[in-house]
Amino acid sequence: MNLDKFLESVIDYGKNFTSQGKLVDYIEILKDADKNALGACIIDKDGKVYEAGRSREEFAIMSIVKVLLFEIVLENYELSEIKEYMRLEGSSKAYNSILDLEAEGGKPVNPFINAGAITSAYLIYKKFKDKSVEVLMKRARLVMEDESLDYSQTLLDTARTGGENNLALAWILKKHGTIDRYTSVEDVINLYNLACSIMVNTRDLAAFASMISKDGKNLEGEQIIKKGNARILRTLMAICGTYNYSGDFAIDIGLPAKSGVGGGIMATTNKEIGICTFCPGLDSFGNSVAGLKMLEKISMELDLNFY
Repeated sequence: MNLDKFLESVIDYGKNFTSQGKLVDYIEILKDADKNALGACIIDKDGKVYEAGRSREEFAIMSIVKVLLFEIVLENYELSEIKEYMRLEGSSKAYNSILDLEAEGGKPVNPFINAGAITSAYLIYKKFKDKSVEVLMKRARLVMEDESLDYSQTLLDTARTGGENNLALAWILKKHGTIDRYTSVEDVINLYNLACSIMVNTRDLAAFASMISKDGKNLEGEQIIKKGNARILRTLMAICGTYNYSGDFAIDIGLPAKSGVGGGIMATTNKEIGICTFCPGLDSFGNSVAGLKMLEKISMELDLNFY
């Protein structure tokens, strides 16, 4: 199959669904996004990059960064220690649920809901303190193979003036002792917000997905992520990468994936292929409507369904 032509057909297919999604209205920089922006990138097992549409258009990584945050945690803590702070279970409640966190006694059910990602940010800050941002950005540039990656100060400033729900989650984590009494909630939330403000494109996330799909090896074949950690990331992306839509996602598309309200969806495979789709219009679960449809077409026509 000619993947260049195929991706062009994927973009054309995605155009049928751009009107169905809704833009984020609670983040200033995202509510003015172009709903018709469509991009897609596939990196095959040989490291060849295929792109179509607005594949190099920058968008905020948002919740997709939760995969990176937890990867950093996995690289620096034993799994048994991590399980003292969070569980590794599927999501049955909304990704930002305060009630769910309270019901679980301040222990997030997985690292991909907001409370879990804030806990990941805490564990990174706990280990690296003032060097946390440097560690985060260095790792982001390495796993996405893009030395130009940076975060949006405008988006970060917006998050600092809002984000009350995440701040409430962080204080609940502190109340229950998940965040220790000596660590500032504000420092943890700032690291989390900064991580969500990293600007990426579909090629960046396809490279990260490719690395996870290839058991942690980059496009040059170098081991960057431990093989066991790549397996854990794929598993978590499968069971909770699209929150309480993950079951339907597994049936309809069948790929371990992680979505974000910036409009991106990063998907891994068991065939050493990395994929990313992008379109800003979202469904009620916070997933890109056209992005899901494009990913469904890619999975079906390339026979990538895990199951």
